[in-house]
Amino acid sequence: AQWPTLSVSASRTKSNAAAESTGTTIQAQAAWEIDLWGRLAQAVRVAGSNLQASQDDLAAARLSAQATLVQTYFSLRMAEAQQALLERSRSSYARALELTEVRRSAGVASLADVLQAQTQLETVQAQASEQAAQRAQFEHAIAVLLGETPAALAIESTAKLPALPEVPPLLPSTLLERRPDIASAERRVAAAYAQIGVADAAYFPQVSLTAGAGIAGGSLAALVSAPTAAWSIGASVAQAILDNGQRRLASDQARAAADQASAGFRQTVLAAFQEVEDNLVLVDRLGSELEMQRRALAAAQRNLEIVLEQYRAGTVSFLNVSSAQSAALSAEANVISVQGRRLTAAGVLLKNIGGRWQAS
Repeated sequence: AQWPTLSVSASRTKSNAAAESTGTTIQAQAAWEIDLWGRLAQAVRVAGSNLQASQDDLAAARLSAQATLVQTYFSLRMAEAQQALLERSRSSYARALELTEVRRSAGVASLADVLQAQTQLETVQAQASEQAAQRAQFEHAIAVLLGETPAALAIESTAKLPALPEVPPLLPSTLLERRPDIASAERRVAAAYAQIGVADAAYFPQVSLTAGAGIAGGSLAALVSAPTAAWSIGASVAQAILDNGQRRLASDQARAAADQASAGFRQTVLAAFQEVEDNLVLVDRLGSELEMQRRALAAAQRNLEIVLEQYRAGTVSFLNVSSAQSAALSAEANVISVQGRRLTAAGVLLKNIGGRWQAS
């Protein structure tokens, strides 16, 4: 809109009102609005800021999709690790069942012990099957996130969680400048304030230059040989005198929209700080929790070894073995769960700072 406009038109008419006549006309019109008050320049700034905000929205959507893919991948590996744990437990429970059956055959164990061992074995087998189903669902979800059909993707099972990236204890706040949602909110603030200039420019008159030229004749041949040429040039000034408060209300609305955009930008920044702080604390605290869970696992496994020896010696019942086995299984499952939660927190933290620790 800042540039002049040019239009060309041609017409040919034939009439027989009084006497039959034929006319041919070719005209050109040019117009240019002189942007004395900056209305068009501000409109360009509004459009440019909105364009950048839309590009940042696209980047935010892409980052969110990448974070979803990462979290789904972590969940898949966690399901594999839990499944592998249950498979190992199934083997252990199967040996315990064999031991109980041998002891019952020798008359030193009851049928209740055998049934208790069988119940544990069947339960852990069912849990392993459930984890396998969850793992398959996560694999299907990853395929869809990659734009593939579920049957087209096969991820090799490792039964191991990925290594946790080294998370810095402190992060510079300038990393938040890379977040696309913050950039988008900032651009919308710029667009809102530029819109105030557009609204206020309506108080001033609109100045335009116009020019026109044309030729007319009775036939196409006459246009070439002896045309009738006409031209015009001029300027126009338009100013609203009475608008019943529309310009004032438009200006007030633009200012209110700018205040709203500024408040939204501030809230976005504050939420970003909170998200980063929350996940920094979570990664740190889960690291301490993981060490405690590992110590608990070591104690549970040692206790299970002792109880099994006591059961073989006939000094304790199978109920003690069952309890020790459940405690060891629960402790190891808790270790895997905490490791997965740390990975998730680190992944979310990376998303919260735009994708990487290093400043670009």
